Amino acid sequence: MNIIKNHSEIISNASGMERKAREIMLELLESAIETVDGKKSVISSISLKDECFSVEDLEIPLKGKVLVIGAGKASGKMAEGVEYVLLDHIHAGHVNVLSGTEGLFNLSKVRTFPAGHPIPDHNTLEGTRKIVELVRGLDESDVVITLISGGGSALMEMPMPGITLEDLNRATRLLLECGARIQEINSVRKHISQVKGGRLARLCYPATVISLIISDVIGDPLDSIASGPTAPDTTTFQDAWEVLEKYDLLKKMPKSIVETLKKGVRGEIHDTPKPGDPVFERVHNFIVANNEKALYAAANQAKALGLNTLVLGSFIEGEARHVGQALAGIAQGIKHQNVPISPPAVVLAGGETTVRVVGSGKGGRNQEVVLGSVEKIADEEGLCIASVGTDGVDGVTDAAGAIADGKTLSRALSLGLKPSTFLNRNDSYSFFLALNDLIFTGPTLTNVMDVMGVVVL
Repeated sequence: MNIIKNHSEIISNASGMERKAREIMLELLESAIETVDGKKSVISSISLKDECFSVEDLEIPLKGKVLVIGAGKASGKMAEGVEYVLLDHIHAGHVNVLSGTEGLFNLSKVRTFPAGHPIPDHNTLEGTRKIVELVRGLDESDVVITLISGGGSALMEMPMPGITLEDLNRATRLLLECGARIQEINSVRKHISQVKGGRLARLCYPATVISLIISDVIGDPLDSIASGPTAPDTTTFQDAWEVLEKYDLLKKMPKSIVETLKKGVRGEIHDTPKPGDPVFERVHNFIVANNEKALYAAANQAKALGLNTLVLGSFIEGEARHVGQALAGIAQGIKHQNVPISPPAVVLAGGETTVRVVGSGKGGRNQEVVLGSVEKIADEEGLCIASVGTDGVDGVTDAAGAIADGKTLSRALSLGLKPSTFLNRNDSYSFFLALNDLIFTGPTLTNVMDVMGVVVL
């Protein structure tokens, strides 16, 4: 069964070499997403032998209660993986998952609770309250397995006193729309939350905490993924304040947010726990899947198809449309100069671009990456470019991303669609919808940022 739901339609939009390039691209994207499935990633990372739970070189005897908690787009599938290995040992569990997916998981001990994303909702707060209740009063013999993945920042939240859900949501929208990097956004989120920035680990203390993490942040920094609920926080109230200054948000932010950060800067509120805090002596964080793993799964598939393959790494950032133009330039270098590799070739890259929203259109960073490439690759034969969010949701749309080839511009112009017009109003969704070149997967129940690819035949 194809992960990409409109697989056949996307391929049928082209013929000849472009059709073949599209077929290859979709196969590689599906390989990338499949390999970072939450259940598979957890099962391959943990084991149980003689009442001892193992992750990598860590072995923890299971003497007290075993609790499973967490939040993120992958947390439900990750919980399936934990139950597969530890079912009879689990005392109870609760994970917050993307609203609408809560009924998709086969679980018996761990409860799933729907929560809002990318904007927290009342269910987010209620589900987080249940998580906090579950970990109260634990002792040193207890083990808390925490399942963390992309989306966890929105799906698990308990704001600081005085901050309402409405205030939190306004702050989240402003941060998401200002063009800030995810690390900057999370530095603010952590300092207006009672569970982020290592504060969840503090609530679990003195129990042993084992966090299994699927990373959706460039470089896999533990303190940024889902805003680091079980990791030492390297940012401060001052850092969070400077983000608001940098993006000119101080006058736009709700008063409760500004006042909380101001009190923190003045030292009137305890900062998040830092490296060296005793609370982390019994906390162990493990990355079980990330963007790099997805890229190399796709690369291995490309090599098996006999294609010259180059992976550019998982650190791609920058304005989405500019990244699209850069990918187009790489594709042209391959086609016309045989550099950095010769055709038939595949180039793969990962990361997370940004879109500075200035128009009133509909779209997402992956769709805008591809739209940014359309004019530059016009009339190039046997070439295509695609970009998808591995969670299956690009921006606030129902698409995962988009695909384009050398014939896309001529097809668009024949319909009266000019790429620059749609770029100017951030309306990439409408552009690719008209061409039937959006990529739809639905929620993939995982999240390791974005995968971008170029195929040149």
